[in-house]
Amino acid sequence: MNHAASLTTGRAQSPAAFLSWAFVGIYTLLAGVTIALEKAQVGGSSLIDLWVLVAALAYAVVGALIVSRHPRHVIGWMFSVVALSFGVAFFSSVYAVQALVVVPGTLPFGQAAAWFGLWTEIPAFAVVGLFLPLLFPDGHLPSRRWRPAAFGSAAVVAFSTLSTMLAPATYASMGYPSIRNPFGLDLFKDIFQVLDAVLEPLLYLIVFVSGAALLARLRGSDLVRRQQVKWFAYAAALVLASFVVNALAKVVPLLAPVSDPIAAIALAALPAAVGVAILRHGLYEIDLIINKTVVYVLLTAVLGGIYTAALAFFQRLFVATTGQGSDLAIVATLFVLATVFTPVKNTLQERVDRRIKPPSRHGAHRVGIDELVMLAELHRSGVLTDDEFAAKKKQILGI
Repeated sequence: MNHAASLTTGRAQSPAAFLSWAFVGIYTLLAGVTIALEKAQVGGSSLIDLWVLVAALAYAVVGALIVSRHPRHVIGWMFSVVALSFGVAFFSSVYAVQALVVVPGTLPFGQAAAWFGLWTEIPAFAVVGLFLPLLFPDGHLPSRRWRPAAFGSAAVVAFSTLSTMLAPATYASMGYPSIRNPFGLDLFKDIFQVLDAVLEPLLYLIVFVSGAALLARLRGSDLVRRQQVKWFAYAAALVLASFVVNALAKVVPLLAPVSDPIAAIALAALPAAVGVAILRHGLYEIDLIINKTVVYVLLTAVLGGIYTAALAFFQRLFVATTGQGSDLAIVATLFVLATVFTPVKNTLQERVDRRIKPPSRHGAHRVGIDELVMLAELHRSGVLTDDEFAAKKKQILGI
């Protein structure tokens, strides 16, 4: 066993690592009970619900992996807390429904569970949306100038959580309006509405400020830091895309079936990207992933346009010649798509390659230098051994 492996094993046996993996076990238990209760209530969980449970588990696992290697890394502990927060929220909600609606009176603490189910996921969303961009990737603020942003985020989250704890809310969104906040202050309903109206734009402002913290880290950053930020930015872009699709689905019904799957994928992509960035396994693959994502998003959009136009054309052609529509229009449209797929993809790939990685007069030489710099960073960080680094270097230099 080499020295790096022995260090990893030592960390895995530390109290911090044990506690972080205990969070994984607690979340898994809460998620398992949640699935069992949902099966008793409605016959089972939907695929989207199951995926959300698995995505939340990813936060716990990534947090434990980070803490196992870096016991004092704030983001590792944040992810563990995120998973526990989601787990308590999921469990409390279904437990409250079981105790208060499905079999009322048979389970204790139903009202308490209803209360926890209303607000315990707020800290999780706050950590992911507000504090993670501020502290990524090393667990520290970019500089002392960002302390007001951190304190402001903490204050807004505290007020939002306290407001949700005491607001006269119900489980109407889950289809159970009879379940109410047992501590809801109905007399102050108007005040809580005003608080919500004030806190919501503040949350968006802080998200914007937190995103600016990532840009601040890029100033004077090295190759590793730039790649880490790229991973986070890629996952953040997926999260943003999920919000955009969800908003558009309200006015474009065709997007409704894909809104939830995109949101679920984005939820799982964030811990995966953070784990890769901090643990640095596959760190330098992000450029290829971004390239392929851009190509296939554009390809989908172009082919979708061609499909719509071709289908309308062939349907009109059949109506004009036969007096009625025909399923042959769909067959002809698919034939057109199959014909243009490769030329369109190749054209898009060439243009994206020029945009993302412009050609250079010394292209091959530049690529060699970039690869050597990447290898040096991996060697310095302990990912590559001396022998592996030497072998890779000879391969690139052709010696």
